[in-house]
Parts: sequence; structure tokens; C-alpha cells
Amino acid sequence: MRTVCKHKHRPFRSLLVAALIGLFWCADGQATGLFSSVDTEKPNPVFTQNGDWVSAKFIPRAKSTSVTVDFQVASGGTLEGVKGVDFFTIDRPEVDIKNFKSAAFEVDVRDVAPGGTVRVALRSDFFSMSTAFYVFNPHLAAPWIRDAQKENRLIANRVREIVIDIQDGGDRDADGAVNGRIQLIGGPRDSFWGYALGTLFIRFFGIFFVLTLLMVGMFASGWVFTWLARTHQAKPPAEARKAASVQQPTPPAPAVPATPMKPAAPTEPNMSEAAVAAIAAAIYLRDTAAAMAVIRQLPKTSTSASVHAPAPGMAWSLAGRERIMQERLAVFRQAGRR
Repeated sequence: MRTVCKHKHRPFRSLLVAALIGLFWCADGQATGLFSSVDTEKPNPVFTQNGDWVSAKFIPRAKSTSVTVDFQVASGGTLEGVKGVDFFTIDRPEVDIKNFKSAAFEVDVRDVAPGGTVRVALRSDFFSMSTAFYVFNPHLAAPWIRDAQKENRLIANRVREIVIDIQDGGDRDADGAVNGRIQLIGGPRDSFWGYALGTLFIRFFGIFFVLTLLMVGMFASGWVFTWLARTHQAKPPAEARKAASVQQPTPPAPAVPATPMKPAAPTEPNMSEAAVAAIAAAIYLRDTAAAMAVIRQLPKTSTSASVHAPAPGMAWSLAGRERIMQERLAVFRQAGRR
């Protein structure tokens, strides 16, 4: 029973251990972006000044490469400095922090005529045609002023300029006083959903575009290889006629093995009738003597008395039978030895 309870509570122990590890991880500051309101993607700009220009270099939200935004007072005053503003200090319900990928900036301008107007210009290749500049003024009932820019224009290859006009002591002056100084607080804004949907659209149709190009390239290469193969196999008509006109040496005929020649049949000599008769008589006498010798060699039994000498016409037959029997006896003897 104890063993069963021990195995039953093992999953709960694993969950408890995982929870403790998560708490220690959070306490160590590794997961503050998940369990707290700290903005882990907050851009941290680095400012450098070059003459009357101030450049801010930072990594925007949802990007992995850095961008640069240049600030300049085009007219009406002198640029005193630019610094970054923590967006949580100016966050309001009417704006969304995700739309401000470059965070917010504070631009200080001095040497302004009291009640005069200052023109501030921002340049960057990070801006797009839909980028708008939002101005923050804490002294207003609705602190955020939308689309405060005067113009958004293209001045170079992929470099756009946003121009903002600020009046000393006006709605866009964050210090709220006519004192010859202007404090501009705000930042460039791009629609998050526009960026997300645009990226999704590009990636979705980009995949099909790339696959289409790949398929067209594969078909084109197949056509090229097929054409090359056909060209290699079949010569053009002109080349074929030229090749046919050239006399090619005939290959030697394959050697045919010589068949053994049969010996020619002997021709009959021209003999007289007397010579032929003499030869026939000699053959007859020889065969008759051979037959009588065979009969003499037969064992003398009770039945041997009945054996008579063969007729002269059967001498050749007896000689043939004798030879056949001798050959058969030789075969039987060899088979018996095996």
C-alpha cells in the first residue's frame, strides 16, 4: 500500500520541483520579462553628436540589427541635446507600446525667440512612408498628439525625413511655458498590426514565389538537357551528308573458321572383268575359310554333331555375327569389372 501511494504522488513531486526551479529562476532575474512589467525589448539608444546633428543608434523592437536616427534643428533655434525617455513614464491608454518600435526621445532646443516656432528634422532609413511622429505633452488633458509631423518625405535612397514644427509654449512644447526653450517629447510610430500583417503577407506569398521560381528553373534545366541530348544523338542534315560523302574504309570481314574437308571418295580404277572376277573369288574363299575356322573352335557337345558346315553363301553372314558377338562380350566384361 505504501509503495502504491509513493508512485501515486511522484507526479506531484515533479511539479513541485519544477515550480521551485521557476521561482529561483525568477528571483535570479532570468525571467523578469515573463513575470513582471519590465520591457525586455526596450531600445537603449546610444547618442553621438556630429556638428549640429545628434545620432541615436539602437536596436528596434522585433529586430536583430541596429538602426540610426539623426536629429537636427532645421530652423528657429539651436539643438542642445537628445536623450531617451522610458516609455513607461509616458504610457497612456490611448497608445500602445508595441507601435513605438524605437521608443521615445526628448529633444531640447535653446535660443528660441519667445513664442517663436522651431523646426526639428529626423532622418533615418528605418522610417517608412506610413511612419508618424506622436508628441507627448503632460500638461494636456489628452497628453498624446497624433500625427504631429508636418511632412514625411524621401530625401535619398531609402532615407526618409520627418519634419515637426513646435511653437514655444504651444501644445507640442512639453515645458508648457513661453521661455525661449522648447522641450519636444515623442517618438516615431508604426502600426504593429500593419507591420505584422505585412510581414506575414510577404512571407506567405514569398514562399510560393520562391517555389515557383525553383520549379521554373528545374523545368528550364530539364528542357536544356533534353535539347542537348537530342542534338548529340542526331546530327544535322548538312553534317550527315558530308559524312556520307566521305568514303569510309570498309572493316575487314570476320574470320570464318575453316571446316575440315572430307576426304575425296576413291575413284574406281579401270579394271577388266577378269580381274574383278578374280578378286571376288579370292574374297569368297577367304571368308569361307574364316567361317570354317570358327565352327571348328565351337565346343563339341551332344548338339554339336548337328552343326553342319555352312553353306558357301552364308560365310559372310557368319563372319559378321562373330564380330558382333566379340564386341558385345568386350562391353559386358568392362561393365562387370566396374
